[in-house]
Amino acid sequence: MKSNFVKILLIGLSATIIATCCDSGQTARRQTVSSDEQNPLDRNMSYTFYIQGINDSIARLYKSLGATSVESYVTWETCEKTGEGSWNWSKWDSVVDVLKKNNIKWVPFLILGPAYSTPGWFREGKEHFPCRCLEHGTDSKIESLWNPNLPKRIDRFIKAFSDRYRDSGVIESVLLGIQGDFGEAIYSVYGGGWTFDIPGKYHNHPGYWCDDPYALADFRLFIRQRYISLDKVNKAWGTGYSDFSKIDFPGRKDKLDKFEKVVQSGNPHARRQWIDFIDWYRGAMTNWADMWMGTTRKYFPNTQIYLCTGGDSRPQLGSNFAEQTRVSAKHGAGVRITNEASDYKTNFSYTGWVASAGKHYKTFYGFEPAGEENENGIIARIYNATAAGANQLFDYPSNVTSSMNRTNVQKEHFKYLFHVSEPIVPVALWYPNVSLTLKWGGFLEKSALFRDYTDFDFIDETMLGTGALEGHKILVIIQGEVMETADANRIADWIRKGGYAIVMEVPKFENVEATPEPEQILFGDNGSNDRMNGRGRILRVRDWKGLSDALRNTMSELKLPVCDLRNDSVFTTQIGKGRWFFLNTTNKSSIVKIILPDSTYNATTGPDTITEVNL
Repeated sequence: MKSNFVKILLIGLSATIIATCCDSGQTARRQTVSSDEQNPLDRNMSYTFYIQGINDSIARLYKSLGATSVESYVTWETCEKTGEGSWNWSKWDSVVDVLKKNNIKWVPFLILGPAYSTPGWFREGKEHFPCRCLEHGTDSKIESLWNPNLPKRIDRFIKAFSDRYRDSGVIESVLLGIQGDFGEAIYSVYGGGWTFDIPGKYHNHPGYWCDDPYALADFRLFIRQRYISLDKVNKAWGTGYSDFSKIDFPGRKDKLDKFEKVVQSGNPHARRQWIDFIDWYRGAMTNWADMWMGTTRKYFPNTQIYLCTGGDSRPQLGSNFAEQTRVSAKHGAGVRITNEASDYKTNFSYTGWVASAGKHYKTFYGFEPAGEENENGIIARIYNATAAGANQLFDYPSNVTSSMNRTNVQKEHFKYLFHVSEPIVPVALWYPNVSLTLKWGGFLEKSALFRDYTDFDFIDETMLGTGALEGHKILVIIQGEVMETADANRIADWIRKGGYAIVMEVPKFENVEATPEPEQILFGDNGSNDRMNGRGRILRVRDWKGLSDALRNTMSELKLPVCDLRNDSVFTTQIGKGRWFFLNTTNKSSIVKIILPDSTYNATTGPDTITEVNL
């Protein structure tokens, strides 16, 4: 609930903001739609506010702040609360009426799976089957994604919602809440607070939520399909299983803790078993998302669909952002990732994998904050969306409306959100998912620091396998000593064709089985740290200065634009031919050189603001 002061402030702001924020956004949207080279549905930027309730005044206010749409949590529980077949749409009918009257669109967040999203009669019935954690063997109230009763309930809910609202003319996009505490495509992490209001308290923590017979059967099937032969499983894992039906998870309760310590000690058998387990655990969430989007596309054939995901992709969360984006693209859908705050470089490190995969798989994506953001965060999030080529930005209204200063910052920078952006990013950063699965930590912080030097795309093992490196000239590796031999071969092949790789702070590569093949494949048998391979090169450097110098030299050699490459809290992105986009997060103006093969330009960036330069 906003204070009376804030309510009065918002009423006073509405008239002035309408003339500036909203008009400039509409002008830019018209420019987007008029492009002959783009699909307006795909390239139109949408700006969405969360609502708990809405009336004419709130709708007009949010429109005046530039919102194209509002989002509400449409859970199964809100539509069929009192009993099976007792559909009640009155809550959402009233929302649709207000939105139609005020010509603003709707993003229904369709949620079925989290504890608060299922009706009490379902949770008390025979079809309810909750997640159970490996750590304690204790049930949650969140539905297990291996619950065989759930897909038909999801289909039924989405169909009923579609029958009611699909042709209403008010839906901008549909967001899908498929799992976890809040609806993201991740397993239970924390919950608490309002997530307990409807179902009551439930067991929740970061962990592995798969200690049920349906999940175990699925794991055994996955291992059988991956290895075919039981002898190969036992050889890879160092185990002695007599039958596929005897295969079990790596550990339960205190045994899980002990097994993870063996993995981190470098034991090759334990490492391979852990990789297989996490591949399955993440893959189950990806398959669940695949099913959800296929079902939704069936009932919304011409509507933008977004998968909601979040977190930081550590193994317990069960998310592989690249794979979630790939299966979204398969259904003509996109991904919204919900983990931004106020620091740009940190936001980038959390959202960049989704954006990179979205560009690679040619689908759309959007960003959401995990909670509060300040004035700098408003600017940073607008910059991140445009610099990344996103299609949607979501916010909580209080982040913009809680003070006049925040609203003025929003008004001043809103014009940049609706620019048509086609990022040109020749540099890729290796996302070492295998290595991070074995030992999590450190990489996101390093990638945030690297963003201060240059813009880049993330490429993980799955993207590498689908040709993502082919669109980049330079690959930087700053972490990830464990690499699959097959991936080392793919990178070496890219180098032979003319790619340039720069490695920092990884003294030697090895594979999961702790043998040196990846090091030999990349750097040769003679131990050199600077190797020409075919038309390309791979080079090791010692530190950030060495990395910056190597990047500058390599870009110049490849006749690529050289811009910034300094740790100066000024960020740069090329968003089109001759178009440069800067974010200066310092309190002083800064001059940034743009060095082209045949000329040099000086760009002056103002303090704490965004600057666009057209050469």
